[in-house]
Amino acid sequence: MIHSVGLIGRGAIGVLYGKLMERFLSKEDLVYIVDEKRKQYYLDNPLICNGKQTDFHYVSTIDEFKKVDLIFISTKYSGLKDAIKLMKPFLKEDTIIVSCLNGISSETILREQFPEHKVIRTIVQGMDSTYLNNEVTFTVLGELLFGEEFVQEKQACDLLEEFYQRVQIPYRRCEDIVFDQWNKLMFNCGINQTCAAYYSTYGGCKVDGVLRDIFIQAMKEVKEVANAYGISLSNENIENWKVVLSQLTDEGMPSMRQDIISHRKTEKELFSGTILPLAKQKGISCKTLQNLYDSITKIENQF
Repeated sequence: MIHSVGLIGRGAIGVLYGKLMERFLSKEDLVYIVDEKRKQYYLDNPLICNGKQTDFHYVSTIDEFKKVDLIFISTKYSGLKDAIKLMKPFLKEDTIIVSCLNGISSETILREQFPEHKVIRTIVQGMDSTYLNNEVTFTVLGELLFGEEFVQEKQACDLLEEFYQRVQIPYRRCEDIVFDQWNKLMFNCGINQTCAAYYSTYGGCKVDGVLRDIFIQAMKEVKEVANAYGISLSNENIENWKVVLSQLTDEGMPSMRQDIISHRKTEKELFSGTILPLAKQKGISCKTLQNLYDSITKIENQF
């Protein structure tokens, strides 16, 4: 049974799940693992979540806490290397590792670093959590998708399922988590990059017009590349993402748009940066994805 959790990453997603978990876990069992500089900043500048000041527990060394049953990573891709260093002292032999990072590569990196541990492929989707000016707001919880990629991960997934039920985190256990990660990557390539490149909120992609066309075309290009690699994404999957988008608040925005506002480097390498090299290997043209990649790069270069 999972009793203790170390969260790494205190952005829009990390705060949402931290708030859900703290309803059922005490500070003796729930902690944010951060470096010393961030720890001091967070203590000096308490985060506001949905209008109320948070009271999270932060630690930077194992001496301040204990080894944990679950490591829950929700950093940006650029923060994964540091996350790996931070988490090492907190790992037990049977600690389960969950990565909520976008894309399809973080689990592979973590498995290379921690071959003896179970790293469970995970997707977070459908939430409208936003982090700006030291304040997180959310109204839609979305859901957490996970599943065993290999049969030896079944026990770890059973433990995760029991934990998510106990702390009342909306979840869905997937039969084909690799397919589902590609499916989420398709949506991210569309919505994240369109909102970032064109300074838009979700609302801009919900109404008929240029932005919605770009959002949809980007997903179509990912589908074509996925199909070339044996991943059976379909037009039905694209239609389903349109429904998901319609349920998000008009004023909400994806993480990449939040990065642009805060002048942070984005995760474009996880989106177009992942798909474009794969497309090139198969001789597939992805003009929309390339244009989005180039536009976001130009914006980043102005920071």
